Amino acid sequence: MKKSNSNLLNYIGHLLANEQALDAFLIDPITEPEGQHGLTKAERSILRRTIANLSNKSVNGYTIKRDYSSYRRSLRLLQNVLHNVGSKMVQDLVTNNNTEENQAILYTFSVIYNLPNIASGPVDFTCQTNDYVQKYGGPYAWATPAYTVALTNPNPTIQQVMDAVNQKYFATPVMPYATVKNTAGDLFVSALIPLGVYSITADISNSCYDLQQNPDADFVFWFYSINGRANPITAGNLGRSFAVQKLNPNDTVYWQLIAPDQKYGFQKCSLTAGNEYALRGLSKKE
Repeated sequence: MKKSNSNLLNYIGHLLANEQALDAFLIDPITEPEGQHGLTKAERSILRRTIANLSNKSVNGYTIKRDYSSYRRSLRLLQNVLHNVGSKMVQDLVTNNNTEENQAILYTFSVIYNLPNIASGPVDFTCQTNDYVQKYGGPYAWATPAYTVALTNPNPTIQQVMDAVNQKYFATPVMPYATVKNTAGDLFVSALIPLGVYSITADISNSCYDLQQNPDADFVFWFYSINGRANPITAGNLGRSFAVQKLNPNDTVYWQLIAPDQKYGFQKCSLTAGNEYALRGLSKKE
């Protein structure tokens, strides 16, 4: 039977059929899921909470009440998982419909845009923090469907996939965008314009984003991640341009207006024997 394009669906099946794998996951919910099965942080985190029945802020026991930011984190984890699985299900459908009669080999790609809740615009978030975005419901207040396209190119850039989405779904582009250049001449998204109606801007060419002048700058910008996995080189003025970042077949690109800081509020977890991830000292947080 053909495996799903969703690593989460495949790993759930693996845990259901393999008690040893399930036991290993309960001891160390990071190393094998991420390293061997390609799960995102959100996917393995929600699995741990579902299987172990732990609350979002639980360390060694349970909490009766959580603050609202903790609830939102849990909701975001679930949203991320559902979006990722949903986009892969759409890609499964497109791939299965690519019959032998169709001589062209097609590769599927998806884009999901996360947007603050803005009734009218334009709105300029340049040099603003995550707290300012929260006034508009936060960066994940509203999300588009998983816009999926099938291309003959197995490794297009993010920009090429976005342009294909804009050409496919409506008579006018679904998500026009504006760009600016960094000092090296690379393009970066400075604004998304939903349905071409109004712009949501975060212009990283502004000097406030210059880390040499402002080493502690923590302002929002249009940040992209691939399959829910954020890498240090994937966005921002110092990162890799969306115009050159190439994708692999069945990748899903997420856009969000965010300053991707590390202030999640998780407490340190005590070490458990066999937890390779924690013992390596890479992280003690989820």
